[in-house]
Amino acid sequence: MEATPVPKKEVSVFQLSNELFDYTNKMNTSRSRMARATRYLSTPQQKKEVVRIESKAKYTTTDYESAAAKAPYDIRAQRQLGMHYEQTHDWENAKDVYMRVLTQNPLNPDAHFYLGNMYQSMGDMVKARQSYEEALALDPSHRATLDILTSGRGSNENTTVLEQSAIKNPKGPAQKLTLIKQKLNSGDYEDAIKLSVLAREKFPEHGGFVYLQGRAFEELGEIDRAKSSYQSAIKMDPRNEDAHLSLGHLYFNQGKYVYAALAFSDVVYLNNYDVDARYMQGLSYFNANEWGRSAAAWEDLLHYASEHPLVKTLLPQAYYIMAVEYNRLGESSMGRTSFSKALSVNNHSRSWLPGAMRSLGKYYREKGMHKESLAAYQEVVELKPMDAAAYNGMGITYWKMNERQLAKAAWQRSLELNPDSNEARGWLMIAQQG
Repeated sequence: MEATPVPKKEVSVFQLSNELFDYTNKMNTSRSRMARATRYLSTPQQKKEVVRIESKAKYTTTDYESAAAKAPYDIRAQRQLGMHYEQTHDWENAKDVYMRVLTQNPLNPDAHFYLGNMYQSMGDMVKARQSYEEALALDPSHRATLDILTSGRGSNENTTVLEQSAIKNPKGPAQKLTLIKQKLNSGDYEDAIKLSVLAREKFPEHGGFVYLQGRAFEELGEIDRAKSSYQSAIKMDPRNEDAHLSLGHLYFNQGKYVYAALAFSDVVYLNNYDVDARYMQGLSYFNANEWGRSAAAWEDLLHYASEHPLVKTLLPQAYYIMAVEYNRLGESSMGRTSFSKALSVNNHSRSWLPGAMRSLGKYYREKGMHKESLAAYQEVVELKPMDAAAYNGMGITYWKMNERQLAKAAWQRSLELNPDSNEARGWLMIAQQG
């Protein structure tokens, strides 16, 4: 006869969150209390390692300056130095580099493009337009200039340059790009795709046509073809920020959050100061339950926008969830550290704690930990009794547990609190059909 195992004492998520909330508001919580919070798993699980991703430059400013000094007439070496200065917003030194390159290479359209691209990054669209005009005057098919004009950033000035170049060179790529953008703006997506295909046959080296084709496909709901177009545009020009951004948003809308985060990470690599891309990078990791990577992305964002309102609410949630998970896995010391970080970002825990518990409720449900999921949602209700989303999440968990009546009751309560909740209404319709 087999021995009957003695069940281990469990501590519920509700009890755990109570202790953690007390810690949030009373920093003198004892070590023994935190130790008790670590014992709520009955079965040991493999510890998760939270990885912090840091943006570290491969080369220093001195390295770039030294390389440029050794090759003063090498336009590529000078471009690398100028781009490094741009990434650190050292605009004056960047100007010195590009103006020196332009003086040395007045007939090279690349030199004009470099200067114009820097001015556009600075927000000086008038000077950027002038440089782009000079680049296209030297080479009406200059790929880099046409691609940046196609992107839509600084759209008014860029569109003007494209139109002027199209008039001067009616058979050049600028004329095709202008026409395709007009089709996109008017909603003639099929025509935009046809024109893009024809333009690619005539100008196969220009990734701008591929990018615009992807936009048209996406507007038509042809998501796979749009994704393929964006990827092709990136392959043709890895520095095409807009293609990376479009790909990131496409993946995000599909719920492929890890892939979305990687695409937004590419944008951040190309432009350290793109705060929106940094926010989406962190949000994508957050939605993918990659709490550590999410926290790292948002911590970096705060160096560029220290009072970002959404991050000031979401980053503490990520740290709180990490704290709960650390304690759940027996790492109480790291749990306390994560709590301290949450408080250092935003010590008004009432503003972010319900959201953190909602995320935990969903996370536990996806892992099949239904009791813990319910306890997390119950914690939200205790903190915020009128939270319709908590009742909706609770209903979904009950449904996964085959507790149909409890699920219906939760969704009905959610609708009482928020009659416009389409999600709760949809679940109720499914329940009634079943």
